[in-house]
Amino acid sequence: MIHHAALWTDVCQLVKKLSERQLDSAEILKALLYLLEHAGSHSATEDALMSRWHRLSPKALNLVAARPVETPELKVPVPPRPSELTLCASDGSQVFPDRNLNLDFFLLNLSRIAFHIGTNEPPLLESTTELYDDEFTAAFDLDLGDRNITFATPEIIAALRGQRELETLFDLALQEKKSGRPCLALADGTLICWHLKNLREPMQSLLRRRYLSILSKFREAKIPVASYVSYPGSKEVRATLGLVLQAELKEHALPLERLTDHQIFCAYLNTGERSALFASMSEAMNDYDSGDKIYFFYLRLPHEIARIELPAWVASEIDFLHAAIFDDATKGGGYPMTLTEAHEQAAVGHGDQQSIYQLIERIGMREGFPVTYSAKALSKRTAKI
Repeated sequence: MIHHAALWTDVCQLVKKLSERQLDSAEILKALLYLLEHAGSHSATEDALMSRWHRLSPKALNLVAARPVETPELKVPVPPRPSELTLCASDGSQVFPDRNLNLDFFLLNLSRIAFHIGTNEPPLLESTTELYDDEFTAAFDLDLGDRNITFATPEIIAALRGQRELETLFDLALQEKKSGRPCLALADGTLICWHLKNLREPMQSLLRRRYLSILSKFREAKIPVASYVSYPGSKEVRATLGLVLQAELKEHALPLERLTDHQIFCAYLNTGERSALFASMSEAMNDYDSGDKIYFFYLRLPHEIARIELPAWVASEIDFLHAAIFDDATKGGGYPMTLTEAHEQAAVGHGDQQSIYQLIERIGMREGFPVTYSAKALSKRTAKI
């Protein structure tokens, strides 16, 4: 039970500190925007900051910064959307193993969403449910040698869910794409394999290879794929600007450390505009094929800044991505309608979980395998006076 009265002083101090930081950041942002808006005014070239990037010595670069593919100060208004297009999305959720039960299983629920925009074709709104037991490594064809794993940790389940989401998205887009009509496969979250970083070897390497193999299938099938990161906390572009504007920042004593890319582009871009295209320089890119290395740009929506990630080969379709995602987000009230539907179809609520356990209990009784709960679990299921 939370004692709100005891928290009052701490919350007041926290909010005051954050408010002061916000004021400081606003002043820094104002000066930074001036530098960006006037980046080419004292240069003979329009891509002044790109020229500065190319003049940087290799020693000055770091893995935190992002490599600009277009000049960093670029702003692009939203282009016209194709009259017809297909949008596909998939999302997933899970039920983790419950150590208070006498059986070991986990469940994945995966959605399949397709909208055929500008046509009279009905949408596809469905989900599939997959149940796995302690032999899940065989079900996923995971050859771990003599280090076979029979217990699925939350980290392993999250990694397997990410794999199945991408597989489901590819199969769906392959099924739904129509000849002569552009198709976009849209994922929720990042395309960079951060979800694997907490796994031990050889599981981490095995699942990374599997994930990247699925990602390459989009390229081979020529199906553009992108991901949508809502309210990103990245600081890669901030680090890039810190390098190319180093002299001006030092002259005006402007520290950028507390700024995020989100704050910068929320102030710099107008609704509908996208930023320049950047390439991730993360060490995670070492395992990606050259055509699948992750590029990204920021998109200004009415209520937020989104980070849009895409494989390098999809960069030629950037206008299509820009128009399609902005249109979908506008229809969704500020967040892509396709991803909202994917989440709704994939979600497993408390009631769903209870119905799963009840189903297992009924079948267990019929088959002579009574489901038993720990005393702790029973205490939470029993009403108290």
